[in-house]
Amino acid sequence: MDRNRVEDAAIRLLRDMWRGRESMFSKDIRPLELLEPHLAARFLGIKFEFHAGLGRFGDRGVQFEVAGFMDRQARRIAVSRQFAMEIMRFTGAHEIGHWLLHPREVMHRDRPIRGLSKDVTSRLPHEQEADYFSACFLAPRRLVTEAFAARFQSTPLVIDEAAAFWLSPDDPEAVLRPEIGSLDRALTLATARSYGNRHFESLAMLFRVSPTTMAIRLEELGLMRE
Repeated sequence: MDRNRVEDAAIRLLRDMWRGRESMFSKDIRPLELLEPHLAARFLGIKFEFHAGLGRFGDRGVQFEVAGFMDRQARRIAVSRQFAMEIMRFTGAHEIGHWLLHPREVMHRDRPIRGLSKDVTSRLPHEQEADYFSACFLAPRRLVTEAFAARFQSTPLVIDEAAAFWLSPDDPEAVLRPEIGSLDRALTLATARSYGNRHFESLAMLFRVSPTTMAIRLEELGLMRE
């Protein structure tokens, strides 16, 4: 997967939405408020619908609830309301990703997508691209970095003994020396609601993505180091 190409597509969309905000949305809309799949669809001239359910699909006796649906000919994206908000938003942005990245894909159905995952071996390449687009759209590099700096007063945050204590006073060792290959440290930062006697909304909650998605984004953006 060409991550730069996928992220560039998400950034271009957000920049275009911002530039056209006054005519399309509101001149008073804030950057974080633009991070909505239904607004991206409106900007692109796509009908975006929420449904109580979208049916099931699968084969060999394995069936899945359809969480998202894209129909290019009808210029329509649909998302099922049967799932949690973070799943609906990630799935909706995932469908926008298919729309922009895979123009030859005319019709597509997706199972529920909670967010990014460390294990992508079961995901087809075009699904990985749509997943990454979704993450870059919902948690864009510049806004995440700014929100991180506002909370932790540093980018990147050096994980030393003091930082580990503020992040996890009951078990600072888990942050200071996490298991190799684990997301434990990044998950702690993604869900932290206080640091250095300051209290705030966690990054995962602010951007309304899963803790795992935000943790992976923090690692990708290099926002912590030892």
